[in-house]
Amino acid sequence: MKKILTAIAILIATTTLSAQEKNFIDQNYIEISASATKEVSPDEIFISITIEEKDNKNKSLEKQEKEMFARLKALGIDLEKDMLVKDMATQMQEYILKKNTVVTSKSYQLKITNTDLLIKVFKELEKLSIPNVSIVKTDVSDKEKVKNEVMIMATEKAKNRAEILANTLGRKLGKAIYIQHNEGYQRDIVIRGLASFGAKMEDANVAEEYAGPDLSFGKISFTQNIFIRFSLE
Repeated sequence: MKKILTAIAILIATTTLSAQEKNFIDQNYIEISASATKEVSPDEIFISITIEEKDNKNKSLEKQEKEMFARLKALGIDLEKDMLVKDMATQMQEYILKKNTVVTSKSYQLKITNTDLLIKVFKELEKLSIPNVSIVKTDVSDKEKVKNEVMIMATEKAKNRAEILANTLGRKLGKAIYIQHNEGYQRDIVIRGLASFGAKMEDANVAEEYAGPDLSFGKISFTQNIFIRFSLE
């Protein structure tokens, strides 16, 4: 009896799904795809900073850290908000170089909001003999807002195209009965204003090159692809 009831339930479910699919297929509809892209200048620059005792043998790690924090605060940087210590579980990393020599290091990630401040940070770190500095990534602070704007742009483009086709055929565009979308996000680090850019600031003279007014980062590209099926009336 239980097997019979199970079979009946499966049959009813299959019949219902088939009916729904048939109703969907029987509708007159039009399919449209569209995409939209917007490029936005990054307003967040993330740099990695590593201080090591071997880079400045006359200063302990703690003293270097204290001096660095003081210089960054003097530039108006909110360390509690914009700086984090990498790998909080193991802040202090020890590397055995020789039999009786232990070198200690500590790494940080700092968020900077403009290129002028970036230049100042590089210069101050160079003055402190902290050479292990590199740009990790760039980003947009309100990227979700930008994504939504681009999605609306793509959707409106798809609707306009569908209306043109429907009107050309003497039909009226109905409601959207199926929507699918995917997005793309590209943020390769592109730096303009320098003939060459090293991953690390190892030369004090290099920092002076950053004073050029044309220094800028490549824009971040946001793309939304939309596929919509509209009913026709």
